[in-house]
Amino acid sequence: MPASEPSSSRPPEATPDDRPDNASLGIGLLVAAELVFATLDTVAKHLSQEMPVGMVVWGRYAFNFAFMLPFLLRRRPAEVLRVHRLGLVLLRGVQLLAATACFFTAIRYIPLADAVAIGFVAPLFVVALSVPLLGERVGPRRWTAVLIGLVGTLVIVRPGFAEVHWAYGLMILLAFIFATFVINTRVLTRTERPLAMLFYTTLVGAAGASLFLPFVWQPPTLQQWGFMALMGALGGFSHLLLIHAYRVATASLLAPFQYAQIVFAGFYGWLVFGDLPDGWVVAGTLILVGSGLYVLRREAQLAGRGGN
Repeated sequence: MPASEPSSSRPPEATPDDRPDNASLGIGLLVAAELVFATLDTVAKHLSQEMPVGMVVWGRYAFNFAFMLPFLLRRRPAEVLRVHRLGLVLLRGVQLLAATACFFTAIRYIPLADAVAIGFVAPLFVVALSVPLLGERVGPRRWTAVLIGLVGTLVIVRPGFAEVHWAYGLMILLAFIFATFVINTRVLTRTERPLAMLFYTTLVGAAGASLFLPFVWQPPTLQQWGFMALMGALGGFSHLLLIHAYRVATASLLAPFQYAQIVFAGFYGWLVFGDLPDGWVVAGTLILVGSGLYVLRREAQLAGRGGN
């Protein structure tokens, strides 16, 4: 998704510090996080071709929770457990769980680079949804960028030129769900601690995925157990990288580098699965990235002016 957390728009676990100390370090940490996200997605795609997707989702969250719990327990209980809007915090976990399930299902059938690229339409959906849900004003320039980004998505999917796999539609649904996740995150960061949101998001993911486990369970092999544990470790490590990246550099500086995940996904797709993006996918991705970068730049300009 943007990684499996979709990954674009970053979670509040990576809430930016407005006092950057080391821009180059921050960029390096973010690019490393995107590489880890792409690695996690590659492992998930491999597992989804061998076992039910529901088990892959469960493995990703259950082991992630197991790896993150010792880190979280070292913090003060109030920092991890106390929240002001429990309903929205739990909803955020459900939103991310649903997005992850959509993503893992989609990459079972379509190339990894295609899925990740389409997932990056989510920031454009955020712009559109911020009007009715947050009451924000969006000017004609950003609306134009949103429309251009959607054109880029259509170029990747190419409806009408060939039979379109239903998994592409699932990725567009994922982008919409993830956009609601991001908007919910914007609301929650006003009152909630980042580590508390991380704890409850991971807990909801593990508990929610466990509810479906009896319906999809099949005994994993030792290798599959190892891959699921690896997903959990990669998920936890990627979040730690994000936390530190946004502590030492501003969000506006780091945001463009999140698109490195598309490059890593394309490389893994070619290396592991033999999926080489064609010209349409490359062209559509460039259009989508260009529109996303413009939205990021425009929002940074407006934030600096205090306008809309």
